[in-house]
Amino acid sequence: MEINLSWDLFVIVFFTVIIAYSFIIGRNSTLKVIIASYIAILAADGIGNIIERYFLGDDPLIKLINVDQVDESLVVFKIMIFVLTIVLITTRGRFSINMGRAGGIMNLILTLTYGILSAGLITSTILLYASGASLVQESINVMNEAVLVMYRDSYMVQMMINNYNVWFSLPAITFVLSSMIAEETV
Repeated sequence: MEINLSWDLFVIVFFTVIIAYSFIIGRNSTLKVIIASYIAILAADGIGNIIERYFLGDDPLIKLINVDQVDESLVVFKIMIFVLTIVLITTRGRFSINMGRAGGIMNLILTLTYGILSAGLITSTILLYASGASLVQESINVMNEAVLVMYRDSYMVQMMINNYNVWFSLPAITFVLSSMIAEETV
């Protein structure tokens, strides 16, 4: 059997690792990761957009910098802020999630569902930031040449970037729906 390395394979492996991790930490902690991801998305986007506006815009505060290199650095900076914020909130956040007990098969289904949604949210956000786009901007245009090559060559990368709004909203919708049907605990 011949395995060709591709971006599709990378996305599948990344999804698999996050889903496996979701089963290791459990449904409640996976929900904590999803909530941390939402906060991290807003923090990374906000901080990145402030840096872009005031330091890299039409009249930057620092005029001695090389703009081409800074654009790439901004992408890496946004991804680092995103990942670091998720890790800090998940490990050090002073809140906990308790969705109550679910039956054996229902708990398995919910953990798998939240694992898939967490993987989709994190993967699509990293790809969105790598493309040079922003969540709060009107349209998503792939601006980074390296991501453009991945986008052209990989169906999975196209699906993640083109459907970012679905990956962004689906965890919240699922959380609300599962909260309505979950048993209350005392």
